[in-house]
Amino acid sequence: MFKKEWGFLFFIFLFGFQIAEAAPPLRLAGSSAIFPFAARVAEYFHYKTQEPTPLIEGLGTGAGIKLFCEGTRELDGVMASRPFTETERKKCEQQNIDFQEFKIGQDGLVLIEKKGSQFFPIRIEDLRSAIAEKVFVKGQCLKNPYMIWSQIQPSFPVLPLRILGPAPASGTYDVLLEKIKGPCDSLLRHDGIYIEAPANENLIIQKVLTAPHTIGIITFSFYEQNKNRIRALSVNGVLPFLKTIQDGHYPLSRPLYIYIKLNDLSDHLNRLLYMREFTSNDAIGKSGYLTEKGLIPLPQSEQRNIQKDLAQLFKTGGSS
Repeated sequence: MFKKEWGFLFFIFLFGFQIAEAAPPLRLAGSSAIFPFAARVAEYFHYKTQEPTPLIEGLGTGAGIKLFCEGTRELDGVMASRPFTETERKKCEQQNIDFQEFKIGQDGLVLIEKKGSQFFPIRIEDLRSAIAEKVFVKGQCLKNPYMIWSQIQPSFPVLPLRILGPAPASGTYDVLLEKIKGPCDSLLRHDGIYIEAPANENLIIQKVLTAPHTIGIITFSFYEQNKNRIRALSVNGVLPFLKTIQDGHYPLSRPLYIYIKLNDLSDHLNRLLYMREFTSNDAIGKSGYLTEKGLIPLPQSEQRNIQKDLAQLFKTGGSS
């Protein structure tokens, strides 16, 4: 009887020790635009390395960076649809958080409408006039007075302005502000014309399909998955295609980033292993599984440079 109990206790001890020694899964948070790509890479990473599947949270770029730089949650990386601001970088420095930036692909913001709606091309200045909180009128910055499209351009339809787009917690919101920036340098209007949507592009598409005369602002990857139900408006005469976004001709193009923590890297090489998978040709190459999901790949020269930077980190952080 004693031997059986001792053997059982030894098994419990050994099992408990293995649990204690098991490495916790990687944790990344941030951009909802990058979330589906990061989640797909997490699956491949687990399959190829047998490491625990990373935990990916689509909280929005601003929220992810805040958690990352405050150090209040133990994040290994952050997904961002815009670069860190100088203030955010200083916050990380104050918390002694060191990190490496990886540009992992490109994306674009797409203005969508229901198929069959009255099509009209939009310029960046028209979009600014539609959604900016303040606009430049008669030599001064005034509260946005426009309520219908034809007030912005006489050739536009006599239809009410109604635009659904990202909320301030989203990096997409920051990118949108930067793209439409004008002399008044204002935020987006909050009088009911511009409607902030949560980090759920399905909701924006549903509203566009069911609410008459509504324009939505979504990411290119999500547009690609739903373009059988919606259509894109041209911006400055350019429609959003993979090529026009990749070469920068589409005015609402943007890069996508992942920032990986470098602190104690020799003890956390799974961060680099995850990024090795993310930046591999299998993932972001021309026929990679992320490009099939809608990620617009970087030019091959940029991909090679990123892979070289990662190889160097393996050398300095420990052997691969």
